Order: sequence, then structure tokens, then C-alpha cells
Amino acid sequence: MSRFHCKTHLIIAVFTLLVMGCANSVFADSTVERLKDEIKDTRQTVKAQKQELLKLTREERSMFGELAAIEDRILNVERELFRQEDDLAGIMEDEQAAKTDQRVLEGELDEIVDKLRSMLTKIWPIHSRKLENKFGSLEDWEEADRKFVWLASLYNDTKVELDKAREKAGQITANLEVQKDLRSKAESKLSEINVTKDNLLNDKLSLLSGIKGIRALKISREQELKGLLETINKLNYRLKSLTSKKIANFKGSLPRPCVGDIKFRFKPSAKPPVRGIGIKTAGNIDVKSIFWGKVVHNDTLRGFGRVVIIYHGYNYYSLYAYLAESFVKTGQEVEKDEIIGKTGYYPNLKETGLYFELRFHQKPVDPQKWLARN
Repeated sequence: MSRFHCKTHLIIAVFTLLVMGCANSVFADSTVERLKDEIKDTRQTVKAQKQELLKLTREERSMFGELAAIEDRILNVERELFRQEDDLAGIMEDEQAAKTDQRVLEGELDEIVDKLRSMLTKIWPIHSRKLENKFGSLEDWEEADRKFVWLASLYNDTKVELDKAREKAGQITANLEVQKDLRSKAESKLSEINVTKDNLLNDKLSLLSGIKGIRALKISREQELKGLLETINKLNYRLKSLTSKKIANFKGSLPRPCVGDIKFRFKPSAKPPVRGIGIKTAGNIDVKSIFWGKVVHNDTLRGFGRVVIIYHGYNYYSLYAYLAESFVKTGQEVEKDEIIGKTGYYPNLKETGLYFELRFHQKPVDPQKWLARN
């Protein structure tokens, strides 16, 4: 390992003077202005998205208010519907009772008619004889008087029975008309309430559909807003780097060069010394640049596979060893998080991994103090 670090030290020293003149190109003023414009435009878009979200939220709340009001009205209508159904059931019971009363009245009327028929049968012959003789035989005044009183009483009883018959017939007709009218009104009211309920249910379904649409639109806008805010964070991160030109400002927040478990930690005093970290990976995975910079070395080094070294300005370098392959060229400017290669076989781990160093003024520094914690 020490021989490896001597060679990398030499490589860094050779390329230091070559890249110093190019450092400013990494942080060009035009790029800074472009980033500022992008951030400004994105913030304006974020503002518009927030206003739209607020508008959608207000619409949603308003719809929920309308929905609550409709549900209250539906409950009231259902209560009224139940009352009307009870009323209709009562009317139908009354109608049934009226029909029963009608049968009783019709029976009573039949009895009255029979009685009248009997009375008339008795009265008519006498009445006919009187018309014929015109009370011509009044030999016995008392007998005639008795007949006259009897006939008057019989006529009077007949008249009473006829009046009863008329009254019963009127009661039957009036009773049926009342029941018919009540039932018609109850059915009409029930139908009207059902129509109202159907209309309210349709309004409720329409509101629910509208709320569903607004909610879906809100979710979409919230996701867009989240993406925009992430974009602003990334642009600010990049702008901060370009304007300050100092990787030191990002100490403790630099991304890891790859995903994996750290198996070898920084121990420069160990024998042999460990001047970086060894990361175990699950197969050949992407290796990314931890910061903006310029590739100053991209070649194989005996015993350490392919090695890429990136200069980040102000005498800071990052070194990536045991790469299976690299996707950059010497002199190429790279972005933060740009993929520069794939992890390869790491002899000390006896499986795939990455050896990573971070150096300042040619001296190794503990990478874990610079990298963000996962």
C-alpha cells in the first residue's frame, strides 16, 4: 500500500502545475450567471406552483364544505322521506279501514233499503185504496183517525229511513274521496322527496368526482413542487461551489463516491498505513465524483487497477482506485455526482470495492470527516 501512495503522491505532484492554470475554467463566470438565472426561474415556477396549490386547497376545502352541506340536506330529506313513508302507510291503513267501514255502511244501507222496501210494500196498497175511495167510507171516525195516525207514523218512519240511507251513501262517498285525495297527495309528496334525494345524490357524486380530480392534481403539483425544490437545492449547491471555488466549504456534506460498506478506515499511523478508506460494494457499481473538478489522471497503476484522480481547486484532490473501467478522459471537467467509472476487484477485500483518498497539499486527510453521513 505504501508504494501505491508514493506513486500517487508523485502523480499528484506532476499534475499540480498543469491543472492550476485550468482551475478557473471549472468555475467560469458564465456558468455562475447561468446557474443564477436557472435558480431565479425555478423559484418563480415554485412561487406559481405554491399559488396554484393554495388555490386548489381552497377549492378542495370549499367543495368539502358544500359536500358537508349536501350530506346534511340528504339526512334531512331522508328523515322527511321516512316521515312521508310513515304517513303514506298510515293513510293506506286508514284507506283500508275506510274500505272496511264502506262494507259496513253498504250492509247497513242494504238493510235500510230492505226495510224501506217492506214499508213501501205495506204503505202502497193502503195509499192506493185511499186514492181510489178518497176516504169515502168514514162511517167510523175513530177508526179513520187511527188509520190516519198509523199511516202518518209509517210515512214518517219511511222518511227517516230514507234520510238515513241518503246520509250513509253520502258518508261512503265522502270517505272514499278523502282517502283518495290523501293518498294522491302522499304519493305526490313521496315522489317529490325522492326526486330531491336523487338530485342531492347526483350533486354529491359530482362533488366527490371534483374533489378526486382536485386531489389528484394537488398530488401531481406537490410532486412537481418537490422536484423543483430539489432542483433549487442542487443548483444552490452547485452555485455555492462555483462562486466560492472552495471544496472546503462543503466539508462534512460531500457525497460518497459509491454505495457500500466501509471496511478499511483512515489510519495513517498503522503499519502499513491506510491513507484512505476501502469500500466494499455489491458487484460492479457506479463510482461518482464527489465534487466539481478536472480529471488530472486516468490510467492503470500496477497492482491497483485503474486509477482516476480529480483536482478540485485550492490544492484538493480526490483519488479513486481499483476501478474496473473509467468513463472519463484526462483533462475532462466533471460535475458533482457525475459517474466516472465502475468498481472493480479489490485484492485486500477479495471482492469488488473501491479505494478512495482525499488529499490536501499532497497530504492525505480523513475522507470520513468530509463525506456526508448516510
